[in-house]
Amino acid sequence: MAHRQLNNLFTYCRSIVNSAGQQLRGGEVLSKVLSNNDDAGRHGVLIPTEAYDFFPELIIPDKTHNQTNVFGGFDFLENTHKELAYKYYERYPERRITRLNPAFNDRLHGRRVAILLKAEHQDGTIGYYADIVREKLDADFQPLCSVLFGESIALSDGAFSIQPVDSPIFIPDDALNDLLTRFDKISEMGWIKSLREGDTGIGYTFESLAGIQENNDRKADFRGIEIKCKQIKESGAGGGKINLFQQAPCWETNLSALERIRLIGQPDLNGRYACHSQVTTTKNNIDLWLNPFATPAQIDLLKGDTRFGYWPHSILAERLKEKHSRAVFIKAKVSNTTGGKRFHYLELIYCEQPSIRRFTELVQDRRLVFEFLMSEKENGKVRNHGYPWRLSSDEYLSELFSFRVQLR
Repeated sequence: MAHRQLNNLFTYCRSIVNSAGQQLRGGEVLSKVLSNNDDAGRHGVLIPTEAYDFFPELIIPDKTHNQTNVFGGFDFLENTHKELAYKYYERYPERRITRLNPAFNDRLHGRRVAILLKAEHQDGTIGYYADIVREKLDADFQPLCSVLFGESIALSDGAFSIQPVDSPIFIPDDALNDLLTRFDKISEMGWIKSLREGDTGIGYTFESLAGIQENNDRKADFRGIEIKCKQIKESGAGGGKINLFQQAPCWETNLSALERIRLIGQPDLNGRYACHSQVTTTKNNIDLWLNPFATPAQIDLLKGDTRFGYWPHSILAERLKEKHSRAVFIKAKVSNTTGGKRFHYLELIYCEQPSIRRFTELVQDRRLVFEFLMSEKENGKVRNHGYPWRLSSDEYLSELFSFRVQLR
């Protein structure tokens, strides 16, 4: 095994990549404190849902059947190239990485921290690297954990972080520490009856107990941190659509609202036009579609082959920062009883550094969609319910962020 350099995260990653004869340009690191549920082969290391996008795409045409994607990797402990397997197990369902070094199975030397590096090489290629440190065996365990997690994060089983290779050491600020204190008090309360009926009860109940007023404007929920609460799904399934923000396109031509709806919409039996339409990178039933890569630094909105609007990356990035510059994802178990729903808040994942690149990739993958909500009224005016960008499932929200770490 080559020597690990631990001055900072980048020098550590560079030493890993250099051992394979490559030069590091960029990339990201997934670190996870392993539990007894993790191993090198057979079942493999369980991957958090927030880290699915870290690995090569795993196509699952039928969720009732297991799927495997085999890809090339580099074993830092043995200094050799080898194949790794990214697996979907339908029984649970869950995803795992297998074919790792046998050292990942070492439960005799204290805590184990798995490190997976997705490196961008200087020649433009992508490489995956695997390393592991063990508490009582590797002298650089504590220094490396400080680089990977910071010094204020408890290394509990299952804790993980995802971060760019050039990230500084993570230090929670006063706002985050304040929120963590409030979360701990609520979590210690155990099962809590919902304070509101319906799907929004899980978030409303937490924020009410935390002393946070409900917020429907553009600003983040708590001292600059957006809060999203969701259920821990026993089946691993994601939730429904969620609104990210609203942002109208820049129009190519200066039309009135009525002229525009008659350009892109369809008439009803009374001859009044409407456009209630989801727009993705595939043409829909009224020929609307998005092209995120045809024009540099913007996403184009087209009808057929004609562009009639666009969003500059600069505007989308600013909207992301307004309400999603920092976010926590709070997960709770949910119990349905005759007296209503109850929640037990158990996990907290903190995210920062929203990425317009990730935004564009989610658009390309049809996980992030745009919607028109326009209709013509009897008087010839147009009712417009906004221009929402929406994620197709809440499980994709964390993928917008370059930095993600489980703090509870």
